Amino acid sequence: MNTIHRIILALLTLVLVGFRAAADSHEKPNFVFILADDLTYNLLGCYGGVDAETPRIDELASEGMRFTRAYAAMAMCAPFRAELYTGLYPVRNGVAWNHSSAKLGTKSVCHYLEEQGYRVGLSGKKHASPESTFPFEVLKGFPAGEGVREFMTRDSDQPYCLFICSSNAHAAWTTGDSSRFDPDTVSLNPLQFDTPAIREVMTRYLAEVEDFDRETGEILDLLSGLDQGDDTLVMLSSEQGWALGFAKWSNWDLGVHTGLIARWPGKIEAGSVSNALVQMADVLPTFLEATGTKEDEEMFDGISFYRHLRGEDQPLRKFVYGVHNNVPEGNPYPIRSIRNEQFHYLLNLTPDASYHEKHVMLMDSRLTWWPELKKAEAKGDSEAIALLKKYHKRPAEELYRVDEDIYEMNNLASNPEYAEVKEALREELKRWMEEQGDAGAAMDDVAVHAENRQR
Repeated sequence: MNTIHRIILALLTLVLVGFRAAADSHEKPNFVFILADDLTYNLLGCYGGVDAETPRIDELASEGMRFTRAYAAMAMCAPFRAELYTGLYPVRNGVAWNHSSAKLGTKSVCHYLEEQGYRVGLSGKKHASPESTFPFEVLKGFPAGEGVREFMTRDSDQPYCLFICSSNAHAAWTTGDSSRFDPDTVSLNPLQFDTPAIREVMTRYLAEVEDFDRETGEILDLLSGLDQGDDTLVMLSSEQGWALGFAKWSNWDLGVHTGLIARWPGKIEAGSVSNALVQMADVLPTFLEATGTKEDEEMFDGISFYRHLRGEDQPLRKFVYGVHNNVPEGNPYPIRSIRNEQFHYLLNLTPDASYHEKHVMLMDSRLTWWPELKKAEAKGDSEAIALLKKYHKRPAEELYRVDEDIYEMNNLASNPEYAEVKEALREELKRWMEEQGDAGAAMDDVAVHAENRQR
């Protein structure tokens, strides 16, 4: 070997060693994911909310990236969490009903990040089973007490992933200070019927929104006090929408649309806003890419948005998808949905049936809004009659220009002007259902759900 060849070989060796060293030394951040419970996203100040004061969440948004089009596949607690933790949609991970369990053998963030040297903990509400799929280290001291502190400081050489999961603002709304709100002046959206009882419930709901902000502040203060803020990718999600009508237990936008904020000082531009479509299944692949790991894309339904967070060009999704199986929350009423940047299409698979939800449709329901509507209907109130019909009797197809009509009041499905849009979204939705192995209406069955529960 002549001298020139030796020099070239030596240089190549140095380059390869350098690449390997750079890969080995990839700084693995900590992850803290703060999760609310049934908190309608647009009540947060940074999303336009005007009643509840949420200064700590708003501050978090000002320090990072706020997503305007983040979605869950299902607007119920267990499916939301399973999608977040597995990177898979409900049919593939098995949690396609509320109070159901993941398919045996399904891996979650616990497994994927532990393989990368992380410890993975959870404090607060878990609502995820079986244990073999979700073997979190369960911590005491929610939201920022001694158990959480110990987990964060246990080993400075080992990165961690921590989910802090609140019960705010889930019914029955007993925390926070509801006396701060004047029921006569709280804001109501077009889907809310205006009565004193509904306004009183809103004061208690808003109190829990503020209490979630307090909890968020405690977590952020702990991170700051431990001097871990700069080394930690913090995400916050409002989860699905409230149980106060036209949100939770539905595929309407107010249900599946979630607030999502990400902060990582020096990596994510402060005060940035993203209009990209993202879904909860995207979070786990994003975490993995942040560790320097590029997993096989076929392992997940989610798509990493890590480089998007960093301000880089990255192909992201064209659609977000939705699933609703009504059992065990009420009588079978299966729904599937799809959204692009402008339009939201919903396919009600059994439109001849009447929608029923067991927590809502009781004359003594603590959720209040249904009995209030029924009393007004009995008196012939036209607004109440229209809202009850929208909730209870639904057409086969719904199409909304959701970028303009966020409360989905104007169904465009029968408008010939939008026929091509509707057809294209319907075909993509059916393609996705087939890809997922989604049996459609046959899934929304008491016996099928019972079989899942026996796992």
